[in-house]
Amino acid sequence: MTGRPALEVSALPQHGFDTRAPLWWGNLFLLMIETTMFGILVATYFYLRQNFLLWPPPHTHISPFLLDPVPNLLIPTINLFVILLSCVPMFLVDKAARRGDKLVAQIGLLICIIFAVAAIILRWKEFWGIGFTWDENAYGSVMWFVLGMHMLHLMTGLGECVFLALWVFLRKFDEKHRLDITVLAVYWYWIAGVWIPLYAIIYFTPRWQ
Repeated sequence: MTGRPALEVSALPQHGFDTRAPLWWGNLFLLMIETTMFGILVATYFYLRQNFLLWPPPHTHISPFLLDPVPNLLIPTINLFVILLSCVPMFLVDKAARRGDKLVAQIGLLICIIFAVAAIILRWKEFWGIGFTWDENAYGSVMWFVLGMHMLHLMTGLGECVFLALWVFLRKFDEKHRLDITVLAVYWYWIAGVWIPLYAIIYFTPRWQ
């Protein structure tokens, strides 16, 4: 024995929520990187836009040329509302995880999965409403890339929802995975939030020329 004083820490919690959790900070820095990536995509979009007199460019393979082939708004607008509404059950799941309400978390995660699947299906339909293939011209390429990258995040969020739902239903509702749910909620809020300016840019700027 050295006689050095020792702190009794066995009673301290092993996990904490929000800023007390390293996972929360890791997720935050990841979202900062992802936001920067989308910022670069937006800058690329406007850089390409300034190099064309008409945006979107006309379909040169159609005779006569189809001018002003702006993207369809119906499906993208419906999907925008689906993504925003999905934040409601995610918010309820977040709160349920914090207070340890397993039943509400289970039901909420199932509803979130339904919303995520609906958003991905609608996103798939959005690709065909653009009016251009990904390799037709610069406009088609950047539109497909923006939609595709955001769809990838939707699929990632769906995968996390499915995993956590399976864990909550089949395994214990422990504090570690309750923390995972709250981090997923932050990620999903970001997915919804970042889509608002992206939606406005890619679907309305072609109409303002």
